[in-house]
Amino acid sequence: MRLRPPRLFLGRAAYRRRRLAEATRLVPVLLAALVLIPPIWLPQHFSYARGAVWLAVAWALAILATAALHRALGRPSAEDEDDA
Repeated sequence: MRLRPPRLFLGRAAYRRRRLAEATRLVPVLLAALVLIPPIWLPQHFSYARGAVWLAVAWALAILATAALHRALGRPSAEDEDDA
């Protein structure tokens, strides 16, 4: 019986899960940029009401993005390639 040498790289499923986890950590940074940068660059287009709507829309997008990423992370993989 031949022994296989240990794998040098992660399996595809483990690699994908790590990238999804990193994307989830990036969402708050993107939210901060989405909320702060446009009103700073274009203050004439953001009154108090528009700023509140902008904040609410950005917050909702961040919630939806985080929910989608967590749902993708929560799915069990078809095969766990790290154990092989």
